[in-house]
This record gives sequence, structure tokens and C-alpha cells, in this order.
Amino acid sequence: MDHDIPVPFEVPMPHTAQTVLIIAMTVMALISLGYAIYASIRRRDLAHIWLFIGAGLAIPYEALGDNLVHVYYTERGQIGWVTTFGHSIPAFIGILYFWYLTIFAYVMIRRARTGVSARRFWLEWSGFLSFAIFFEMLVTSVGGPTWIYYGPQAFMVGDVPVLTPFTYVSFMVAIAGAFCALERLLPRGRQWLIVPAVPMVMAGAHAATSLPLAVVLHSGTTNTTYIAIGAIGSALFAVVLAYVVSLGVRKPWVGPSVEASPAEATVSARSQTVPTP
Repeated sequence: MDHDIPVPFEVPMPHTAQTVLIIAMTVMALISLGYAIYASIRRRDLAHIWLFIGAGLAIPYEALGDNLVHVYYTERGQIGWVTTFGHSIPAFIGILYFWYLTIFAYVMIRRARTGVSARRFWLEWSGFLSFAIFFEMLVTSVGGPTWIYYGPQAFMVGDVPVLTPFTYVSFMVAIAGAFCALERLLPRGRQWLIVPAVPMVMAGAHAATSLPLAVVLHSGTTNTTYIAIGAIGSALFAVVLAYVVSLGVRKPWVGPSVEASPAEATVSARSQTVPTP
């Protein structure tokens, strides 16, 4: 069974890699915050600020998501951010959320009103997927065991099962799609609802796309063929989710209707009045 697969609790967190990651993630988070402020001033609303805050509040799901795909952040010597589901999440991951979850949304919202062609969407999606895989491989190969994919895995390149990051891009694209939709549909006074929406969309998108792989991994099997089938299933789920989101932003969006001013309403009412003889 799944509990028979040992989790590498005794592996220490590499001190240098952890320090570098905290600094790098802090810089990226500050850039993300700066852009959110700039975009909010330019657009005269707080949608990007709410997105940024919602991304930070999504971190409690991390430990649950890690358990689904059998990845573990080493805790010995770890500078922790939050502890959920019995596991401590490192500070650099907590800080990472502020830009990793928002960047696709920042890109997509800039083009949603004019429409995003299928070619452009899939190029950008492929770019984010490539970055997610490269980032995983870079950190684990250069920085050491900051996080570990434990137990039997499929399609390993170095220390990374390369199909698992498909599930990470899935929540990036789902958050982007939801953000564009909520920014379009919600009046400015209710855009704060973006904050709770981000953690819910993230949890739903990642859990759903991880499901085929998670079912196999948690069955306790060591058969790499079965695990490979589960990994391919999760990758396909992620592609289907991306396709659905791409359909939602393919056509230009008409801006939300604006309520008529009192003067305009009066003119409209008079124009519709039928004179009596």
C-alpha cells in the first residue's frame, strides 16, 4: 500500500540552495507585486492586487498536492513558511506562489479583450510548461535535494518525472482563465472575490489533473508501466484543461456593460414615450 513507500524524512535541506532560492523568489515576488500595482493603477481597478493576494493564500494546498504526486520538501534544516497536513512548506515555496501562480494570468489578461489565437495560446502554454520542467530540473540537479520525488516514478529525467509538471501548468492556466472571466464579469466593487477564487481554482485544477497519476502512485504498485499510464493520463488531463481555457479566450471579449447615467436614462425614457393624442 501507499504507506509502505518510505518518505525521505532524514534528508537535510541544502542550506546554500535554500538561501539562494529565498532571495531569488523574493525578487520575483516583488516584481510580481510591482507589476500588480502598476496594472491596477493603469486599469483603475484592484483586480491584479486581488490576484496577487489570492495567490499567496493558496499555499495551504501545497502539502496536499505534494502528497498526490509523491514529492517531499526536505524538512531538516528547512526555513518554514507554513505547516499543513503534517508537512512543513519551505519559505521559498511560500514566496514563489506570489509570482508562479500569477504570471500566466498577467500575460493572458493583456490579450483577452482582443482574443488569443490558438497558435499564440499553445506557444505560451508550451513556454510555461518548458519553464516548469527546466526549473524543476535546475533546482534539483544544481541545488540538491530541496525537494524529492520519492517512490517509484515514471519518465524520470535526472531527479524529475517530466510529465508531473504538466499538472503544475494546469493550475497556472486555470487561474489565468478564471481571472480573465472574473475580471470581465464582476463589477469593481466585487472584484475582491478573486481572492478566494484563486486558491479554490488552484486546488481543483491540480487535484483533477493529478488524479490519474495519484491513483496509481497511492495504490502502492511498483510497476513502472502502470505508473507511466497514470502519468500520461495526468498529462492528457492537463492538455484538455488548457484546451478548454483556450476556447474561452479565443474570441474578443466585449467589455462589461456600463450603467447609463441619470441624464442618459432620462433621454432614453423620453425617447420611448409614446405621445397621447
